[in-house]
Amino acid sequence: MNTSPLPREIDFKGDLFTRHFIDSKSFFLYHFHQLPSITIVRQVDHEKVYRVIKDEFAAHLLQEYHYAAVGRKKKQTEKEESVLLLSDLVIEIGDGYCEFYHNDPEAPLLQQIMKRVLGLRGLHRNKPQEINLITRGDYGLELSKMEVKRTRLNLQHFYNDDFPDIHQTIIRRLNKKDDKGIVLLHGLPGTGKTTYLRYLIGKIKKRVLFIPPDMASQIANPELIRLLIDNPNCVLVIEDAEHIVMQRQAGSDAAVSNLLNLSDGLLSDFLNVQIVCTFNNQVHQVDKALMRKGRLIASYEFNKLTVEKAQRLSHQLGSKCLIARPMTLSEVINQKEQAFRLQERPVIGFRTAGQIEVAG
Repeated sequence: MNTSPLPREIDFKGDLFTRHFIDSKSFFLYHFHQLPSITIVRQVDHEKVYRVIKDEFAAHLLQEYHYAAVGRKKKQTEKEESVLLLSDLVIEIGDGYCEFYHNDPEAPLLQQIMKRVLGLRGLHRNKPQEINLITRGDYGLELSKMEVKRTRLNLQHFYNDDFPDIHQTIIRRLNKKDDKGIVLLHGLPGTGKTTYLRYLIGKIKKRVLFIPPDMASQIANPELIRLLIDNPNCVLVIEDAEHIVMQRQAGSDAAVSNLLNLSDGLLSDFLNVQIVCTFNNQVHQVDKALMRKGRLIASYEFNKLTVEKAQRLSHQLGSKCLIARPMTLSEVINQKEQAFRLQERPVIGFRTAGQIEVAG
């Protein structure tokens, strides 16, 4: 009686593509007919890793595939994801990470390449005037690189005298490695919060992730944590964050709780994410837990410019208008723009029980 085990054959019937590019696990199975083990190295630069493998391990490189994009203002393509087939492993290089798919963790080639890649690790710095916009794709939250309009700003001229010292505190902490905490920037519309935010992004040496106003509620989305795990030591910017920072109410505190954990909870201990929130509400409406020492990096209220400040800035901008009242930064800069007012239609009716009934 023949007792030898029956031969087993793996017929590949998987999908080689996932989302927008090659699925590396399926790719490994397709070529080597084995399920892979996976080792990941984070905080590496895509182009540096690719260049090392291309230059130093060319003899083992069999095939390479790239997902690349052409920038709006650049003619050359920039690799966003790469899958490399080597003699006994598959390597995937993405935005800030490198994954090794293999079946022997002690294989000499794997060990050599990993040693070189580990030597390339470091802070994933933000390119000048670039942010990573958090968007919702077909498969969850993802990052889209966006260029930010370059801003040259004299803080002494554009803001009141108490602000430059606050700025120094903010920029020192946001550029500190392995730090955490939250920055709250608030004030009336038109007082320069967004102008300063654009300027600040250009001064931050870390990766900047931006949550647009219409996605602010995603702070409570578990998918965001996955995104932050892949981008440690980053700065998360949340614009128009009123609904996130407001005092908690029954049944609506998930966003605030997540913000607290990210800024000074257990999550913050290994993510090292710093958060910048802008909003129009007054600071007394903010959840008190966000204001705690050790969690709060800085809080600043952008006010109207004093008459003296507004007059000086107006002259520097070439205007000869005489300013007699405090003005927002927007009002000073746009003095020559025509002002438009909505005309209120008169309401005809009578008031009953605190309501207005309109006559037909």
